[in-house]
Amino acid sequence: MRNRIFVLVLVVLFAFTVLGQAGSAAPSVTIRVAVPTDPESFDSSKRAEEVGNTIIQETQEGLVRLGPGLKIMPAGATKWEVSKDGLTWTFHLRNYTYSDGVKVKAADYVYAAQRLFDPATTADSAGIFYCIKGGEAYNSNKGTAAGVDVKALDDNTVQYHLNQPVPYFDQLANFICLLPLRKELVEKAGSTYGSDPKQMVFCGPFVVDQWIRGSKIILKKNPKFWDAKRVKIDEVIVNIVPEQATMEQLFASKQIDVIQNVRAEFAAQLKGKAKSGELGSIVAYYPRIRYIAFNNKDKTKLFTNAKVRQAFSLAIDRESFTKNILKMDVPAYGFVPYGLSNGNQLFRTSVPEPLKALKNEDPKKLLQQGLKELRMDPTQPVEVTFLQRNSSATERLYGEFYQDQWQKRLGVKVKLDVALDIPTFNQSIHKGEFQVASTGWGADYNDPMTFMELGLSGSPNNASFFSNTEYDKLVQQAMVMSDMKKRLELFKKAEKIFVVDEAAIAPLSFTIRSVYFNGKLKGLLSQAGGPIFELRDAYMATK
Repeated sequence: MRNRIFVLVLVVLFAFTVLGQAGSAAPSVTIRVAVPTDPESFDSSKRAEEVGNTIIQETQEGLVRLGPGLKIMPAGATKWEVSKDGLTWTFHLRNYTYSDGVKVKAADYVYAAQRLFDPATTADSAGIFYCIKGGEAYNSNKGTAAGVDVKALDDNTVQYHLNQPVPYFDQLANFICLLPLRKELVEKAGSTYGSDPKQMVFCGPFVVDQWIRGSKIILKKNPKFWDAKRVKIDEVIVNIVPEQATMEQLFASKQIDVIQNVRAEFAAQLKGKAKSGELGSIVAYYPRIRYIAFNNKDKTKLFTNAKVRQAFSLAIDRESFTKNILKMDVPAYGFVPYGLSNGNQLFRTSVPEPLKALKNEDPKKLLQQGLKELRMDPTQPVEVTFLQRNSSATERLYGEFYQDQWQKRLGVKVKLDVALDIPTFNQSIHKGEFQVASTGWGADYNDPMTFMELGLSGSPNNASFFSNTEYDKLVQQAMVMSDMKKRLELFKKAEKIFVVDEAAIAPLSFTIRSVYFNGKLKGLLSQAGGPIFELRDAYMATK
């Protein structure tokens, strides 16, 4: 389309640090980046948060890889075919190896699929791949590993059989859960697999050389990578910097080369340098949402009521939150962010954000109505507990904002319960041991389904424990719908149920990714479905 806006792709020119000695040898290239948290693990079978996902994608090579413009490119597979009925996908592997020189085989992909669905793995993303025949049965203790219909036709050919046609399965093939795994290494490490990089092998552009928890992760170029000549970066130092203010100080003093998610007040300090060319900058929508999860199975019964959830959702001043608290991003009144495509059409520019229709409703009145429906006395004090992600100054600022909004606009008492750390927070969410919490989601692939499937009954990533028969029906129809106009309408109806009619969650903000950098390193990507930074094709400019 002539006017199509590619808001997903941020082709970023990252800064670099050149190390080495004078002489004929090419200088070593190191870049320094920063992330807010340690990864939980490098176990690709388990749903990784953004940092873990980035490290895994930079160090492993699956069937496909996300290229510029969100184009799915051959990677571990040189080509693939889809059967006429859309139920069989056959991938042909190239001859490539792990970092220890052992060949990557089709059997490694078969094992990865079986381990993904193994109930003992407790993989949060298993439900995303229930389209694979036999996967759901095994994952729900109704089938076996042998029943997962992924087959190694020979060492270089792996075949996936699906329950129904999934036109975007090539997008799913880029997901870390389908990356090859060596069975003997996984079983040797047992439950600790992914926690110690020394027990792992890597088949991607880089290897994990060191992981010093709470400090840094060091990646080194993988000399065994099948396309190692293409990789121009020798070392990546990933610093763990929890506070955004500290990250800004490090960037200002040139101790890190790149900073992302820049807040408005700091960006104002950098604009002059960007204008002069000393720094590069890029600002664009990135398909990620921050939202409030209401426990729809709340043991106190309070958040089992839709009107109560609507009240707490509408009581939040999203404009104030993004402008004065986040100091970045834009208010969200829908669930699917800007930048995702339904076929050749951008979803969010075609479908208005549905919660905007309720902006003028009185949240306190809705709360009173909800309490009456629950047979609770609306004249009695209401107390709720908000689960804060951790004790950082940033998360405390967010928690106190929500507390203030609900106490002032609804007249309720809000207690802040602080999780020890992110893993503890995630465990509490997965177990349903919370009442209200703030969380988020980023696109795993370029399709609205990467968000809409979160609301399906029983989905491991359904943080609100929402369950609605009509919603499930609409999303499941959209999964197999090839008519993009009809598919758009199905998504539109489902989203309205999720954020308006049932208010399963309260959308807060859509992400605008802002990046500032030196600009002498070219060819790096940052896009939905990929890592925070894709370094495989990055190189140092000579001029």
